[in-house]
Amino acid sequence: MKLLSKTSIIFYSILGLFSLFVARGIREVLDYSLLVEILITSAIIIPMYMVCRKVLKWLIS
Repeated sequence: MKLLSKTSIIFYSILGLFSLFVARGIREVLDYSLLVEILITSAIIIPMYMVCRKVLKWLIS
């Protein structure tokens, strides 16, 4: 999958929007310092991107 293809741009735009809601929800639930919240949120969102990218490659193939 090319990075600047139409499919890739749409896919990452939707994932980015979804990850904003996920991160906001996580930050509302947690009451830690900003650094800890960023680490926890990243630990959830980065693997989500990796899994979704593998699923998209599997669907396109």
